[in-house]
Amino acid sequence: MSKIIYTIIFLALGNLAFSQQEVLVLGETNGKPKERLILTGRVLDAKNNQPIPGAVLHLDPTDKNDVTDADGSFKLTMPIGIYTLKISFLGYEEHIVKLHVFGDAKHDFTLSESTTELVQVTVTETRTDENVTSVLTGVEQMSIEKLERQAKFLGETDVLRSLQSVTGVTSAGEGASGFNVRGGNTDENLILMDGNLVFNPVHALGFFSLFHPDMVQGITLYKGGVPAKYGGRLSSVLDVKLREGNDEKLSGQGGVGIASSRLVLEGPIIKNKASFIVGARASYVDWILKRAKNVDLRKSQAFFYDLTAKADARLTQTTKIGFTAFNTHDNFQFADEVKFEYATTSGSAYLRQLIGDKINITATANIGQYTSNLFDINGNDMSKFTNQIKYLRGGVSGFYQPANSYQLELGVEQSRYNVAPGRLVPQGISNVKADVLPEEKGIESSIFLHNQWTVSKKLELMAGIRYTSFKNLGPDRVLLYEEGMPKTEETIQDSLLFADGEKTASYTGLEPRFSLRLSLNEASSVKLGYNRSYQFFSQISNTASATPIDIWQLSNYHIKPQHADNFSIGYYQNFKENTVQTYLSIFYRKIDQLIDYKDFAKLLLNHHIETELLMGKGKAYGAELYFNKAYGHHHFEMNYTYSRTLRQVEANDEQEGVSKGEWYPSNYDKPHSLNLNYFWQIKSNSSFSVNFTYSTGRPTTAPVSSFSSGNVLTIPIYSERNQFRIPDYHRLDVAYTVGPWGKKERWRNSLTLSIYNLYFRKNAFSVFFRQKPFQSVTAYRVAVLGSIFPAITYDFKF
Repeated sequence: MSKIIYTIIFLALGNLAFSQQEVLVLGETNGKPKERLILTGRVLDAKNNQPIPGAVLHLDPTDKNDVTDADGSFKLTMPIGIYTLKISFLGYEEHIVKLHVFGDAKHDFTLSESTTELVQVTVTETRTDENVTSVLTGVEQMSIEKLERQAKFLGETDVLRSLQSVTGVTSAGEGASGFNVRGGNTDENLILMDGNLVFNPVHALGFFSLFHPDMVQGITLYKGGVPAKYGGRLSSVLDVKLREGNDEKLSGQGGVGIASSRLVLEGPIIKNKASFIVGARASYVDWILKRAKNVDLRKSQAFFYDLTAKADARLTQTTKIGFTAFNTHDNFQFADEVKFEYATTSGSAYLRQLIGDKINITATANIGQYTSNLFDINGNDMSKFTNQIKYLRGGVSGFYQPANSYQLELGVEQSRYNVAPGRLVPQGISNVKADVLPEEKGIESSIFLHNQWTVSKKLELMAGIRYTSFKNLGPDRVLLYEEGMPKTEETIQDSLLFADGEKTASYTGLEPRFSLRLSLNEASSVKLGYNRSYQFFSQISNTASATPIDIWQLSNYHIKPQHADNFSIGYYQNFKENTVQTYLSIFYRKIDQLIDYKDFAKLLLNHHIETELLMGKGKAYGAELYFNKAYGHHHFEMNYTYSRTLRQVEANDEQEGVSKGEWYPSNYDKPHSLNLNYFWQIKSNSSFSVNFTYSTGRPTTAPVSSFSSGNVLTIPIYSERNQFRIPDYHRLDVAYTVGPWGKKERWRNSLTLSIYNLYFRKNAFSVFFRQKPFQSVTAYRVAVLGSIFPAITYDFKF
């Protein structure tokens, strides 16, 4: 009887207090009371019943929270009682429901699309205090809506350009391939797109990324605390997730700009069970080049396209599969001198199986190849140089969460690489002699364990371990050099022959990972992080910015794997109910077996490339300061990074030194970096954004004096490596968007007017030195763009 009275009182009070709110009674009211009750279910789109991953659930008046997984599933634990459940996700109306919980239950919830503009919605994909409450240090998450507030080049939202506004992230300059994270090289970033391994993430030699902006669901950049499931790179992990297609009805969206156009189509394969999404982009920038003042630019050509497709299907309530494939191609020709072609083809698949409500098993596979070609198209040296990487990757992992306060992930993975480092073929009537380097093979195998434990409301720990082994395989002919002497052609003594599949060299590495979050109060926390990582696959390039034709080198008999120890500590503080977010983070990285190069090293088509390489050590350190404020229709973001990245190559019996064995700046050392972003939602159908960026000029080597021989020949004497800097980089961009307008359920339109480099800053990409006969050395500045770039883009959705 007391139980019935208790239930009636609960219901009466609840209905009285929340008469205008949805009320749910969950569990059996006459069941046996339990200390801990479990509520599970899924969060779905109200229109098409498609799962919503990343939706945030908050249970008032407790501190219980959960975020839905890729299937939209969630799990909350609580004692018997009355609660208010708030469910939110960016772009959807917040759903609030009154819960009377008396026993374990399973219930699905739906969210409806927001009727206001995204910038007016205060909820985000993650909790607004995620920066304070998460355990990992140095993690940046960006939704496509946040990406669209960043700098636009020729009117298009771009993942990599937006990343460069994140603390600790820089690039060598306009047109540079890749990005640098906390003083790391471009090849030290593990880049994944829906599980696909990406070696070259750019189009048009660095001006666009290959990620289709209308298909991106969100990106996560791990630059400090890296979970144990990721490995193979020293600096960071960029994980790009593509969204699933609409499994209810056919729809599409796209855009037309002055340099490129894009289109996305999506719809059901089997209604409410399986969906597809396909996107394509193509460029047509030649007409811009034809109007340039520079004669060489008017003779140049640039073209790229990419195709991306994804399909997902729910076989049962607990089993899901999916496939992603993409193909990209670039063609760039500069005047009548040189031509680049490079392409990526890749595909991935996953199978996810839920076992009960605590275990999730995921199997993944990825196959692909990256090919680049360099053409010499002038004179008697016409030729084609090709290098290629083929890879096959697979893995299985299991996720186990016995309680809200603890989760465990265990997995294994293996990658096989086949590298064709170079083939030279003469073209037409040519004096070039054909040449080919032998193919290289390697297998990288890993096992990892990840633990995350919420010890108390104030303390959370993440501890993981990753063990990796790498084998370089034959067939191969390994050169042996005179012991105690530098590796040169003259010191070659003998060679070793290895059969196909025979192990030529092997290396192992143990990679501990640890993070700690200590909450000082509800709005502030301190985080510590440490991780060790090994890299068995590095890009060989002695230029300031890697190019598409630079080769990738596997660790082998002579070249040992690089490894790094990363340390970080950060203080995170939010104000005014999380509308103001700030943090200060300090980092340090120590690198061993770092690869550097001799002066004027010959890297392409070198049959004994180890003779051009130097082994040293490196260090990177700095601090990151971040400020983010949202108020009304205005959003302001500022970040500043101080970062140094230094190298040391000491002379010994087997190699020469660099800069007399002293520490010297790397090619991408840029101590100061500042980004300011302002976004204003003027009206419901118009917005304005301003982006400013500044960074220190990168290092260069310059002549400091000269001597003459008989008053005829003047010979320059250069400084130690990277002792000077090119001019500082800064740029201002603005954009104004009108729209969307049109019927919401039919055709929606918007128009964006953008100006890149508003005040015509001629930013130098590099400074080089040239000497004409009987003259002294003269410095020349190279600016890749060096001008204002206005653009207009028409976007549509149907």
